[in-house]
Amino acid sequence: MDALGLGGVNFYYHLGTRRYPSPTGQYLARQVKTTPLVDGCGWKRWVEPLAVKHLALVPPGNPALVVSILDRFWLANALQTAGYPVVAGDAACALKLPLGFSLSTFTALGYLTMPFLAHLPLRYLYPLNPTPPKGYSSARHLLARAKIIAGDWHFIRHHLPVALQGKVIITSGTTPGDRELLRRRGAGWLLSTTPDFDGISPAANAVEAILASLGIEEEQYTVLAERWGWLPDGVEK
Repeated sequence: MDALGLGGVNFYYHLGTRRYPSPTGQYLARQVKTTPLVDGCGWKRWVEPLAVKHLALVPPGNPALVVSILDRFWLANALQTAGYPVVAGDAACALKLPLGFSLSTFTALGYLTMPFLAHLPLRYLYPLNPTPPKGYSSARHLLARAKIIAGDWHFIRHHLPVALQGKVIITSGTTPGDRELLRRRGAGWLLSTTPDFDGISPAANAVEAILASLGIEEEQYTVLAERWGWLPDGVEK
């Protein structure tokens, strides 16, 4: 292989100016000896935040739920900076605690707790079962209040409410079937943060693996993505 993309887990959890090693991600990284291995965080850092400039149809002040700040800190920070109050969905979506925190509060709490929480097994922090839960979701009240729902598609789909009327979804890794699901549930817009290939929007790790296979450094991602037409370039109804 020219490069490998690691999906479903990151090498590190990112929060503010700090990062915390993910035991599962670090273990998997050690198994790859020679092939370049990426987890998508380069794309999430340099390219995904640019999606926020396409939210002109959504007035600032509307709340944005980021289902996992630890996975999408840079996107969350861009939303907050653009005037969309961010609610951290990590506690509700990952730990199944019906709690939502502002970005600043979550960052402060994360600095205190992540040295311990980072060692939890991945199954406690990420929906490894692709089947959405039936009945009550601990994130239901947060999803209902949010105008923008952003982050990992598996997290979003795992907690996807029946009614999405007028909501904006910012994510990647969707298929035509996923987009039809969003249409049926009334989502107003889907803003993909990765390019469209015949109706499929790859996950961030897959796109970054393409760039890594070409020997491209992270700092060049934005320039080359713009050159190739891979930047988030609008919304899709």
